[in-house]
Amino acid sequence: MKMADLVHLNFEVLAVIQRLQIPFGFRDKSVQNICDENNIHVDFFLQLVQWFNERENFPQEQLMQGKAEWLVNYLHHTHQCYLHYQIPRIEKEIEDLEQLPGLPGHSVQLMISFFKEYISEFTAHIEDEENTTFPYVLALSKALVGDMDIKTFNIRYNKYSIDRYLDHHSDLEEKVFDLQSILLKHLPPPSSNCQFTNLLLEINRLGNDLKDHTLLEENVLIPKVRQMEKELLNKTSNQ
Repeated sequence: MKMADLVHLNFEVLAVIQRLQIPFGFRDKSVQNICDENNIHVDFFLQLVQWFNERENFPQEQLMQGKAEWLVNYLHHTHQCYLHYQIPRIEKEIEDLEQLPGLPGHSVQLMISFFKEYISEFTAHIEDEENTTFPYVLALSKALVGDMDIKTFNIRYNKYSIDRYLDHHSDLEEKVFDLQSILLKHLPPPSSNCQFTNLLLEINRLGNDLKDHTLLEENVLIPKVRQMEKELLNKTSNQ
């Protein structure tokens, strides 16, 4: 199938393409050709696409068969999209509510304060994954294939495991939906609510995206890394 035709079937697939850093300008190239040109395993790409097309069928087992670094790369670029586009955009739209007639200024300030607190928590969560969890997973992958000395890996990460990450893993989408609920239930609607409605849609889109993100982390990345840890432990025992 041509990549352009695949996108026309469901434009939500553009999120997968962006997060795998596939450039636009597909012309008449096939999915296979585009993936080959960008060093992306076509099965991994198609599994994500299938999930976007069939939300009720999450391909957990298929995704776990892929390399951990493929998923880390996808999650990393998802983080960048959140931090540099989606979160700043919502923050700006909340601040712009101050200009709408009919909205109490103190209510808007409470929304801004709530969201800034969320941004701080969100950023700390992302930084922990980017600076600790993802490097750990990539190093573990290298140790398993011999690109890193196992002893060096064990010394560097002797106090860390994927279960320790899970202990501190929070559902970031909960506060997003809390904000959405507050806006719907308690903020008096402005006289012209097009901007207000768009803000609610943006918040809802972010919340749903974060649910997908959490699903990938908790149902693919974490069990995949547990398997890798057991494999490394077996290798260490046999040395």
